[in-house]
Amino acid sequence: MQSLSKRNKWSYSIGCIGRDMVFILVSMFILPYIQYTMNLTVPQFSAVSGIMVLARIWDAINDPMMGMIIENTRLKGGKFRPWIMIGGITNFIITILLFTIRPSGWAFVIFFGIFYISWGMTFTINDISYWSLLPNLSRDNHERNELTNLVLVFASIGQFLAGGLIPVLVTGNAVFMYRLLGICISSLFLSFTLLTYFGVRENPSHDENREKVNLKKMWKVLFQNDQLIIVSTVILLHTIATELFLAFGMNFFYFEFGYGGIQLTIFTVFFALGTLAALMLFPLLTKRFKRMEIIAIGTMVSTLGYIVFLSLGYIMPMIEWILYGSAFLIFFGQNLFFVVLVVMTANVIEYNELNTGERNESIIFSVRPFMTKLGAALQQGLVTVVLIISGVFVYSQKVAELEIQKGQGLIEDISKKANIILSGATPQMLFILRIGMGLIPMISMLIAYILIKNKYKITEEKYDEILAALENK
Repeated sequence: MQSLSKRNKWSYSIGCIGRDMVFILVSMFILPYIQYTMNLTVPQFSAVSGIMVLARIWDAINDPMMGMIIENTRLKGGKFRPWIMIGGITNFIITILLFTIRPSGWAFVIFFGIFYISWGMTFTINDISYWSLLPNLSRDNHERNELTNLVLVFASIGQFLAGGLIPVLVTGNAVFMYRLLGICISSLFLSFTLLTYFGVRENPSHDENREKVNLKKMWKVLFQNDQLIIVSTVILLHTIATELFLAFGMNFFYFEFGYGGIQLTIFTVFFALGTLAALMLFPLLTKRFKRMEIIAIGTMVSTLGYIVFLSLGYIMPMIEWILYGSAFLIFFGQNLFFVVLVVMTANVIEYNELNTGERNESIIFSVRPFMTKLGAALQQGLVTVVLIISGVFVYSQKVAELEIQKGQGLIEDISKKANIILSGATPQMLFILRIGMGLIPMISMLIAYILIKNKYKITEEKYDEILAALENK
């Protein structure tokens, strides 16, 4: 059985920091960047949002196709590592261009459409190959749990660094700071990609001599594996829950607490603390509880957090430390759920190998980003509708005009003027933001738990049986 070397363990897991920093920059902040630094009409903003939805749907379709390409790769540098490098270099270039080139009006819409789609495709190249490499590094259940957990720890560090610093740095000088952050974060991404490429040593593939994967075979792998269908659906629901809570975050804090980054930064700190607490506690929980029991714990904790969040300002007063505490519970529960979900996805590979004789790591692991991006597309459409119908977009465009003037050196401090604008928000606007940020995600998490509890059957005992059967073969 393949063993996980220390070199592979640390080179692979640490490399995730840069990936998640650039992912957070674009996935979490590209919409606020447009909303609060570009002067667009409602049709133009709607077109940009429509492009984001279509781009993510295309990414979702493109993910298993990229998995198929990787499955057919027979390069001297390995099956996965060359694609990690190709995706890292191309995404580095496109990220910089995405935040430095600023045409206006419909010219921006066209520019954004080309480069945002290109960003998604290049990140897909890196993302699919990176996650597909994980099950290649070890087949031992304990080592795989440990590596998955360690990767997510470093991923949360990258998320915290980007998510915590960006709101503080961009507010009040957004045009310049987004440009600078685009250059710096994409450079870090490339550096960590180099660490993974040169540091990791792939294990020989188990199916080097098998026939190449075509589209027919790809869809057969995806849709004739009952456990893969269950896992992918749960990933979709989990993504919707996570993405909605974060997508409304900057608007929620601007309208609730004023135009500044400190509350959102504290919120991000609790996001990181909740995430890290879940990942640190996960190895201990696996010694006492089975995976399905850990998912139940995560669901209960996140549900409690959502209930507290939804109650603030309505049933109980809006007290900041309670708000941050609810965020901690939500992120703790969501990430406890997610780390188990990643392990469950990895275990589907051996299930597929037992049933078909082939592992198809890249195709199976392409399901996670496939469903993540499909969920993100659904989230993007909902967020756009809420921002336009509620009137939040109109307010944000007034602030964007101030940011543009600041970027041109026409005014010094825009905070007071921005807060006067934001103070005009109605209670109905804030209520709609709260529903989109809290109620819908909570329902999505509960449905995800019910589905995986009743339909996923690769328990710890079942997985050991699968490994034993594969060894006998």
